[in-house]
Amino acid sequence: GFLGNLQYLYAAENKLSAEIPKSLSQLNNLIQMDLSQNELHGSIPEGIGDLPKLEALHLFGNNLSGSVPRKLGTNGKLQFLDLSGNNLTGTCHSHWEAASP
Repeated sequence: GFLGNLQYLYAAENKLSAEIPKSLSQLNNLIQMDLSQNELHGSIPEGIGDLPKLEALHLFGNNLSGSVPRKLGTNGKLQFLDLSGNNLTGTCHSHWEAASP
């Protein structure tokens, strides 16, 4: 399938100006995704939270808006999540609130 074996996606600081493609939600072997410090806009695709092996998600420093997908808070594998520097609304899942300093 579409880059089905991809485990690490690093595209930080590339001046990417688009929405996060929903097709990234199909990367079932993805362990880390870093799309930080770009000019990404729109919302975070709900399916990102369904990625079964995702341990780290870096989306800080973009222009993302909308609410944080609830599935990000219930993904048991996800250990690191940085969404700072965006225009996101809503509250974090209780799992992340308990883990924040």
